[in-house]
Amino acid sequence: MIPDAYELKRFVRSHRHRFWSAELLEGIEFAPVWRFEDQAQFDSDEVEGLSRRLSVGPQRLPHPQTIFEVRDRGTSFRSQFVYARQCPDGIEGVWLALKRTPRRWTDIHAVFRIGDDGVADVEGHPHLAVTGEFEQYASVATGLVWRALAILAAEPKVSERHVAPALRSRFSRDGVRGWTWRQVTIDPDRVRSASAAREGKHGSPRWHIRRGHWRRLADGRRVFVRQCEVGDATLGGVVKDYAVEALKA
Repeated sequence: MIPDAYELKRFVRSHRHRFWSAELLEGIEFAPVWRFEDQAQFDSDEVEGLSRRLSVGPQRLPHPQTIFEVRDRGTSFRSQFVYARQCPDGIEGVWLALKRTPRRWTDIHAVFRIGDDGVADVEGHPHLAVTGEFEQYASVATGLVWRALAILAAEPKVSERHVAPALRSRFSRDGVRGWTWRQVTIDPDRVRSASAAREGKHGSPRWHIRRGHWRRLADGRRVFVRQCEVGDATLGGVVKDYAVEALKA
């Protein structure tokens, strides 16, 4: 069995125009695939704890463009995916999934940007505002990235596998590349050890005020994001002063 991500690459190549925020799928046909088979371990408390400790600080993908695939054991989805790209100050990416019945691809449900300060900015597909599902998919999208990076930081067993030559032709005709993929085995003991080693070194960001700012949406609209308080006040606070000067005529 090969990752469903190869079928995703093929589908995107042929139907990119059908996706919301399709520009964020640029390069997915060539991105390396990291597959996590054990969803129970992927969603475990051990992984969650380590991901929280690693969420503040430089966010670095294993490759400039990366596909994380998680085999879903639920009844709705067969697999979940994040396609992420490295940015100078963090990570940007999208979340989507392959449904079980009928077997078909979802649209992009969430686009996100995770900064090196541990703050995530997430935008949901417009229809999620109607159904009230935005918060759910925002959490799933960013959580999948942080958990995947936490597992890789714990130095798991990684098996390099290859798409059999007999299966490559139908993908290569559609422009798909990258026949080596990586199967990640999650070791709870390794994750616990890595989490203990990080104890006290990394955690939730200290309390600070996130300034109000303008943000441009994928459809071109410009909206103002209100100032808010973020971080853990028990860890202390950060107060920033800003000097603003008018531009000279």
